[in-house]
Amino acid sequence: MTLIEVLIVLIIAAIAATGITYSIGALTRANLRSGCVTLSAAARYAYGRAISQNSTVRLVFDFETDQMSFEEAHGRIVLARLDDATRAELEDGQDGSAVDPWAAARARLEDTLRPSFGASPFSPVPGQRYEARPLASGVRVVRLIVPHEPEPRVEGRGSIYFFPGGQTENAVVWLSDDSDRVYSVEIHPLTGRGHVYNYAYEPEQLLDDGSGHARSEVEE
Repeated sequence: MTLIEVLIVLIIAAIAATGITYSIGALTRANLRSGCVTLSAAARYAYGRAISQNSTVRLVFDFETDQMSFEEAHGRIVLARLDDATRAELEDGQDGSAVDPWAAARARLEDTLRPSFGASPFSPVPGQRYEARPLASGVRVVRLIVPHEPEPRVEGRGSIYFFPGGQTENAVVWLSDDSDRVYSVEIHPLTGRGHVYNYAYEPEQLLDDGSGHARSEVEE
């Protein structure tokens, strides 16, 4: 082969490699966008179900399995204050901020020496379509920012709460792929709609009830 032929072969190989790299990058971005759309649709469903069923719905994220699921509770639900000392008694890595006040009162009467919130009032939303599943292929949840958590959650299980009155928590979820590219979805507190950012968006301050802790009670 002449030198010119060798150069032509090298140029063709370089163009082919660039095309493959571009295709892989486009695919991962497409997966991230798909995960963001799935998350936004899930938030809208949870928002609508909370209103139609007069229940409190939460969107649960499992950081270990990179899956999302729906849970629901009927009746009066309270979100624990950020500075509530009994939060320290909860199992590590679990989002135990949602409390049934009556169950908490019974638990404290039964064992006055060890503060407890009692059993979780939430149970899975019935139906196979609402079972835990990944957001998209190769996409994982890397950070959850919600007002009822003192710090962004990066492990265990975290939740976004949707209330019967037509409001939800102002939340931000970071999604990432194998290339460590990050997209963010912000959930609006009045509409439950998701806004997608193609970068790691971190709000200066999440909307809450104005007193520095998460929105408190939801009546039956």
